[in-house]
Amino acid sequence: MSSLDHVRILLGSRSYSVPRDQLVAQSGYFQALFRSGMRESNGEAVTLHGLSQEGLEGVLRHITGSPLPDCIPSEDPRCERKTEESGCGHDVSAQAPLQALVEAACYLQVHGLLSLLHSSLSPETCLDLLDVCQLHGQWDLASASLRYMATHYHSMLQRLDFQDSPASLKERVLEERLRGAPALLVLCQQGCDSWVLFRYSDEGGSWQVMPGTIPPSMLRVQGYGAAVLHNYLFVAGGTRESGQEVSAMHSYNPSTGCWSEEPAMNQKRYNFRLLAVNGSLYAVGGHSLQTMEFFNPAQNMWTLAAPLPDTLVEFSACESLGRIYVIGGYTPRGRNLSVLRYCPSRDEWTVFDLCRQHVRKQQMVSIEETLFLVGGFRRDPQSGQTEDSLSVHSYNTGTREWNCLKVNTSKSGLSVSCTLHNDGIYILSRGMNPNTVGKHRIFLKYCVFTGVCEYVRGPPTEGNNMQLFSMYLPHPL
Repeated sequence: MSSLDHVRILLGSRSYSVPRDQLVAQSGYFQALFRSGMRESNGEAVTLHGLSQEGLEGVLRHITGSPLPDCIPSEDPRCERKTEESGCGHDVSAQAPLQALVEAACYLQVHGLLSLLHSSLSPETCLDLLDVCQLHGQWDLASASLRYMATHYHSMLQRLDFQDSPASLKERVLEERLRGAPALLVLCQQGCDSWVLFRYSDEGGSWQVMPGTIPPSMLRVQGYGAAVLHNYLFVAGGTRESGQEVSAMHSYNPSTGCWSEEPAMNQKRYNFRLLAVNGSLYAVGGHSLQTMEFFNPAQNMWTLAAPLPDTLVEFSACESLGRIYVIGGYTPRGRNLSVLRYCPSRDEWTVFDLCRQHVRKQQMVSIEETLFLVGGFRRDPQSGQTEDSLSVHSYNTGTREWNCLKVNTSKSGLSVSCTLHNDGIYILSRGMNPNTVGKHRIFLKYCVFTGVCEYVRGPPTEGNNMQLFSMYLPHPL
């Protein structure tokens, strides 16, 4: 074999012998050097400066595909030392410090190695890779590292190195997590053993099935709690047809299209409220339960919090400005007319206000300091009149003022699901009478800015036990 078939690369006191054709094929630096006509282009040795030994060795391992004896360094640049093979493959980040490796790959323009680092991103490497790529101007790889952390956000929250990262970086990752087109989703039960997650298409008024297989343990469950936190959909608790109560929780990640099992609640509960508050999930009450607990995704565990002042049934709750508000339902002593407020920082419940009317089985959402109560069964304590019309009321927690925004007496306000999406509150019938058809299902949008309530075309034609959600879909499906 001709000596010109190999090139000696000199770095300090180290010498490496590498096939010339492999250098040309994978390194833009050596490709340009050998075509330049410079003295080094025709010689047997090339001297490099400013690179670390670990970084260069990692790059050469990648170029040659394995730790060939010709690539083993020697102390004296005039001789080449052979050692036994170490079995090194393409896990180059384990063979050299990541920063040195990226630095050498950038300097020698080994784009294949940078692509390999991109495809092998992991929770263990993405933070360091982001830092070093920003340092060396590898913006595509830096962006890929940021997207990886956003895609696996809750896994990153549980890592100490991410917890110790600057607040600005954690904000960037969460912003990346919430980037994308807002989409209206519905989780519904079709038949006894089939759950489906749909996405609504505004253009055609149709529903598209989202990727992912819903875990069998979620089947045949009623009265579950559901909430969106950090653009993950969480479904927890409920009761089966047999009467068995459930404490399990699952999450859906739209960035990966996968369902995952999460830590179970401390208590089995159903007909409760699951709320996202200040970066945690709160499970409020439940049938015959006064307790409350919260799930911190960074700690990956549930912790008991201050219990409700009373056991409540048929109530509703929502978050507003970092606090929890509970309205309506019944206590063991009768109708609940109190507006209850929970402050997480003090872990304390207080009676915030009193309701003018008794309401139960309503749905609640909020925009800043305003609570919106949708549907439910209302009773005027003075006149004794009751109604279950589909209405929208608001309550301002700053001024403590109530307003009736919309009433549709031809529609029942019971058994509906609602969610905030774009500029409106979308309202959907949770279930249907077997004798009705899909076109009679309630599917409305109440615009919070104009007060106009309009029908939305294309309600789901099949399914029961429905829950509406609004999430960001970061990638086209």
